[in-house]
Amino acid sequence: TPLHGQVRVFRWHQVDGVDRLEPAHDLFVSPPMLRLSPGQRQLVRVIRPGAPPVGEETAYRLIVDELPAPAAPDDARHGLRFMLQYVIPVFLLPADGPPPAPELHARRVQTSGRPALELRNTGRQHAQIADLQYVAADGRRHVIAPGLSGYVLPGQTRRWPLPAIALPPASGAFQARINGEPVAQTLPMDEADR
Repeated sequence: TPLHGQVRVFRWHQVDGVDRLEPAHDLFVSPPMLRLSPGQRQLVRVIRPGAPPVGEETAYRLIVDELPAPAAPDDARHGLRFMLQYVIPVFLLPADGPPPAPELHARRVQTSGRPALELRNTGRQHAQIADLQYVAADGRRHVIAPGLSGYVLPGQTRRWPLPAIALPPASGAFQARINGEPVAQTLPMDEADR
């Protein structure tokens, strides 16, 4: 059956480690509504009418919602119908200065009375965090967040709950794969947390 969909674009911010989306007024998609017959493809253009960003990277989320198809009067299908939603990150690099890069700083914090790892990005580019783990002094690895763990946008912070093994006075290191790199990096700890 044909797929009906809606494409929207949102400006993406992080406030206190939580993702926030607001309608974008500087990035557009065309077409915003889709109807795909079986076996067809649809190109969706992402358009920025103005100049590229200045200073740091700008982040957006492109959201594609599958919409329910109108039911024909003789449609005898019953049961649940699932509508899918695809959320795709879109990043616009700044036109000025050197190529941007993330700069991560880690520290242990308390969130709602529970220990957490906080990553702060002081760089000009997002950091995609994958396979976040704690490596104890004896080399044992403890998974904090497997697979794609989330993003830390420029100038923002994100937090992940910590297992008891990673709490002070533990002597070990936090590691993660950053922006798709094949090898995990050790995350630098803030001086006060070493």
